[in-house]
Amino acid sequence: MFCPNCKYEYKEGILICPDCGEKLVDKLIEEPKLNFDTVELCDVEDEIQAQFLIFLLSENSIECFLRENFLPHSRVVLGEKRKYGTIIVNKQKLEKAEDLIKDIYKK
Repeated sequence: MFCPNCKYEYKEGILICPDCGEKLVDKLIEEPKLNFDTVELCDVEDEIQAQFLIFLLSENSIECFLRENFLPHSRVVLGEKRKYGTIIVNKQKLEKAEDLIKDIYKK
């Protein structure tokens, strides 16, 4: 049995993930492979800011995702003084992404 959230495998008979409370599944769905090179766009302070930027970028046809700086089964930050996460974008669309968020972030 696997947790679809944490991606951990558990012994047969366990139905709920003890780390996050998610219902376990028989097998994980394979995540799609990226077919583009990626680059870091910016750090984000919290989940709300991250989701706003992902929405903004996606609505402007910029492939992106959030790389969280937390362990998957807890809210422990990886490394000192790290932000909530980092927005990752398609390397070929980095300039367009930077132009789009220049009023939000002062680099």
